[in-house]
Amino acid sequence: MKTFASMHSCTKNNLKEHSPIYDLAAYQQRQRKIKRKRLLKNLTDTAIFISIAGFTFSTLFWGVQP
Repeated sequence: MKTFASMHSCTKNNLKEHSPIYDLAAYQQRQRKIKRKRLLKNLTDTAIFISIAGFTFSTLFWGVQP
């Protein structure tokens, strides 16, 4: 029997068990959908960050005259 420390070690390579893929086409379609969703989320987050950064810098330098 393994000790608690060896079972919960961060350096140990833990392999995740998974069920076999029976329908490859459905699996690939689901993966594409997840990838597209992640891409849209990243683009949305990037657009929000750029908008906030632009607004912040425009308000910081609002009164600066050239």
